Amino acid sequence: MLGFNHTLAGSIIAVIIPAPLVPIVAFASHFLLDMTPHYGNDPRVKPGTKQFKRLLAIDGTLCVLVYLFAVSLFPSQWLIIGIGAFFSLLPDFFWLFLKHRVSKGFDRFLQWAGDIQWGERPYGWIFDGIYGIVMCITLYLLAGQPWS
Repeated sequence: MLGFNHTLAGSIIAVIIPAPLVPIVAFASHFLLDMTPHYGNDPRVKPGTKQFKRLLAIDGTLCVLVYLFAVSLFPSQWLIIGIGAFFSLLPDFFWLFLKHRVSKGFDRFLQWAGDIQWGERPYGWIFDGIYGIVMCITLYLLAGQPWS
């Protein structure tokens, strides 16, 4: 799943869940989203390639824009939204340890985290887009914004 959807989910969680639970629920949401069909396994976008770096730059920019959007709707909750976004994205950074053995338990965890992503497809960007639109609308409605 692209990072901006994890950021959106973490932002929604931050505004509807009691603050002490936000890191736990946001972290768990990452895996729930990864169990849905989403973008991935694209033979044109392999780690280290120019296309991969471009995708990371675009997705990173979208993550920042999503955070700013959430904070514009809930300015007093900027910190907890940041915490929700951080913990919802955190599992994606675990892949940095793939080449460095940490422990058998962590290796099994990474294996499981990869196995649950049965729905990664090159055309999955369509699903990511739909999820993103639905979550943006949800965040907007949670803020009590009128449709106008």
